[in-house]
Amino acid sequence: MVEAIVSFGVEKLWDRLTQEYEQFQGVEDQIAELKSNLNLLKSFLKDADAKKHTSQMVRHCVEEIKEIVYDTENMIETFILKEAARKSYIEELVRRNMVIAERDVTTLRFEACHLHDMMREVCLLKAKEENFVQIASIFPPTANSQYPGTSRRFVSQNPTTLHVSRDINNPKLQSLLIVWENRRKSWKLLGSSFIRLELLRVLDLYKAKFEGRNLPSGIGKLIHLRYLSLEMARVSRLPSSLGNLRLLIYLNINVFTKSLFVPNCLMGMHELRYLRLPFNTSKEIKLGLCNLVNLETLENFSTEISSLEDLRGMVRLRTLTIGLFKHISKETLFASIRGMRHLENLSIRTPDGSSKFKRIMEEGIVLDAIHLKQLNLRLYMPKLPDEQHFPSHLTSISLYGCCLVEDPLPILEKLLELKEVRLDFRSFCGERMVCSDGGFPQLHKLYIDGLDEWEEWIVEEGSMPRLHTLTIWNCQKLKQLPDGLRFIYSLKKLIISKRWKERLSEGGEDYYKVQHIPSVKFENDYK
Repeated sequence: MVEAIVSFGVEKLWDRLTQEYEQFQGVEDQIAELKSNLNLLKSFLKDADAKKHTSQMVRHCVEEIKEIVYDTENMIETFILKEAARKSYIEELVRRNMVIAERDVTTLRFEACHLHDMMREVCLLKAKEENFVQIASIFPPTANSQYPGTSRRFVSQNPTTLHVSRDINNPKLQSLLIVWENRRKSWKLLGSSFIRLELLRVLDLYKAKFEGRNLPSGIGKLIHLRYLSLEMARVSRLPSSLGNLRLLIYLNINVFTKSLFVPNCLMGMHELRYLRLPFNTSKEIKLGLCNLVNLETLENFSTEISSLEDLRGMVRLRTLTIGLFKHISKETLFASIRGMRHLENLSIRTPDGSSKFKRIMEEGIVLDAIHLKQLNLRLYMPKLPDEQHFPSHLTSISLYGCCLVEDPLPILEKLLELKEVRLDFRSFCGERMVCSDGGFPQLHKLYIDGLDEWEEWIVEEGSMPRLHTLTIWNCQKLKQLPDGLRFIYSLKKLIISKRWKERLSEGGEDYYKVQHIPSVKFENDYK
């Protein structure tokens, strides 16, 4: 257990480092293009200086261009210095055998890095020596038992109840985590005044059940908290004292309830980097978020309780999930996210079956988030935009309930970096789809589910040359699998409805199409 916790922590830190490095690499091509344009401007300035224009307006324009050129040169120099520093950090880690790195053979850029096994073992050994974490796995405790322990990190594994003031007697405790493996039930948190735990930095109460379904107001005394998670906790009301936790970096209040009352008390949490709001929130109070300008992840943002205007200052966001529960224009929606140049993961959803939202996306979407890699759309959008309106680095797209009239594959297959495509419930309402020769050059996973009107699928030879996993469910009108599947030699896994079992099993009429696939699984359709 200790090994798992320490290993998880070390890997998370390393993931963060590599994410920063990859993000930085994405800018390098743009800087190169900028340098080229800058050289053209310099040529213009030399020509303008040589001609010594008498017109005051021309001279004024030349001076303005010079200022832009100087500012741009400073920016490029700063980028080059930072790039050199980051490369030196990676090289130093490699030199010390702390990480194993892989370089691109042509550009010599670092493409992938992994924590060295020796480094991992050293971390685990050091954790044991220093009593990094104390674990309690036998609950409920006896009447007089306590866990005084010297470790400042306490993990309770599968408790039925946990009485904070009785079971934990270490005023220097900094981390309290619950590991709960029962998916159906919750555990009870008692005595949760937190009086003796005011030094806590980390508090994870996964699936906790509180007395009266209220989070105790004593939570506001934990002013040193950096991490607070109430994921799947059974709580209906949060106290306004939550606003005292101004040092929080991570806050997850995605609880298990029909409607959570969230007081408007988050505006002072300026240090927040991660905020996961509840899926269903009470509409009694509007929730202001405009001051949270350091956020990098914002999940379950809802226009029902918050304003899209609050998003405009969140330029550091990398992950954003938006729920549209008020009628807004497409222009208003995309104006609110236009400045998010670091955005990598975007999800937009509307209430299922709600007719008042049907005109928001009728003409498709236009995204200028240059780093966007994952796009999830759960809304009515009968027309897919042309490929040039999609971010060029998109690696994953998921469509649900879009009711596309035309085959989306001729557009999606031209997105050269796509690795995963999900076509979910009624995302496409037509009868025929075609994968062309040369299309989807990087596609690794294709998931198709709930296309009620889909009858015919053509896969041309040369399409999807790297496809690894194919899933097809709940497509009752599909007449047969495409003959072109037999040319996709990279395909290792097929998951498909049981109604295909006779045709695709050995001796079946379509067995020749799938006989090269190592794993073919037949599963029940789900409703």
